[in-house]
Amino acid sequence: MITLSKTLRKTYVQLICFFTIVLMISLSITGKYLINSSKRELRNAMAFLKYELLEEVSSKSMKIFTDDLVNKLFRIENPNLEDLEIRIEYKNHVYSENISKRLLNAAVENTVTNVKLYDYMILKNELINKDGDIFTVVLVKNLKKEKTYFLDIVYIFASGLAICIIISSIAFSRVLKKIKKELTVIETINSNVTLENLKVIKPTSYFKEFDNILDSYEEMLTRLDIQNRKQIEFVHNSSHELKTPLFIIGGYIDMIKRWGKKDPEIFDEALTSIEEETKNMNILIEKLLFIAKESEIKSEQQDIELSEIVLECISNLKRQYPKSNIEFTPEYTIVKSDEALVKLLIKNLLENAIKYGRDELIEVKIESDDELEEAILTIEDNGIGMTPTELEHIYDRFFRANKSRSKEIHGHGLGMSIVKRILTLLNLDIKISSTPDVGTTVKVFFKL
Repeated sequence: MITLSKTLRKTYVQLICFFTIVLMISLSITGKYLINSSKRELRNAMAFLKYELLEEVSSKSMKIFTDDLVNKLFRIENPNLEDLEIRIEYKNHVYSENISKRLLNAAVENTVTNVKLYDYMILKNELINKDGDIFTVVLVKNLKKEKTYFLDIVYIFASGLAICIIISSIAFSRVLKKIKKELTVIETINSNVTLENLKVIKPTSYFKEFDNILDSYEEMLTRLDIQNRKQIEFVHNSSHELKTPLFIIGGYIDMIKRWGKKDPEIFDEALTSIEEETKNMNILIEKLLFIAKESEIKSEQQDIELSEIVLECISNLKRQYPKSNIEFTPEYTIVKSDEALVKLLIKNLLENAIKYGRDELIEVKIESDDELEEAILTIEDNGIGMTPTELEHIYDRFFRANKSRSKEIHGHGLGMSIVKRILTLLNLDIKISSTPDVGTTVKVFFKL
């Protein structure tokens, strides 16, 4: 696995190489421009001389040599000739400005030729005037000024690149050290974090990005801490809830051993209590398994008839709670949801209403709202109700209202926690209102 420092160094080298290539291309373009400008200057000068010489007849051509027309006329009319050395041959006459034989030998007809690695440029043409006489013209441009200019640019570019490399290298090294320091801080924080200590002592970071990482890390650890505490609390509460029926069962087994064989009434009472506690344990274990496997549960959306499910739940609960008084008038309603999860949802809500309803009437009804495209399941009891403070905690695991902490009302405080998870899985809304000693009303909103 590649390290961050290696990646940054590689990126830095790539950037330096990129800028070097850009500078080289820029220098190449500049040099090409200077060469082309010099060639163009030679060709323009040759075109000017061609015009001047070819317009003259042979009788006037001698003035080039006798009257020094090159300096007195041509260079005045075309100042670009000032930078050029000129040689004109006509018959036996030569006008020359100290052009060496080596340069003359390098000249090629009608072609701009460079000599000594662009120290000079030469252009040679043979011109024929009106009388048919031939003029051989050689133009030489000394590129010393252009070459010096180009080398100055190269020096400036190279110096600038070297300075940039040095400064950026120092800056890069400093940044890399700071990044390594920040990473070391994160490693130190990480090594100090344990399940027993999920708190982070966050130092002030030089980089905002690392500060954001530490903030996110701290938030994550806070969530883990909360989850860890909930898990520990869940295990403790689960252990307590399981110990209670096991303790009761153990007590009745001792009763059977001591007096059950001689007293049939004690024996029957013990068996009935053991059976009841076994059922309670089974219910508790089912609820705990549902919570444990919650992340694996997937809802399957399909058309289901809501009244039919409500009737089935009421029928099953009446066997378990014979004294329950539930009033429900079925109304044919099709909703899109998961049948198994909806059954568990309604069963838990109805069971809560039965347990805390003081055997009073429980009204269940289904209403459809075509405009909002939803069906509303309402479960209303006339039981002990809840205070606003208790209502805020009804979805907490193992939470039970103070009035319910009695032996007459059996429960584990997991029903509404399961309800909340089912609502999340099915993406349903719920509304609960309650008044102490008056009752509780629960409304669940299904999509049609």
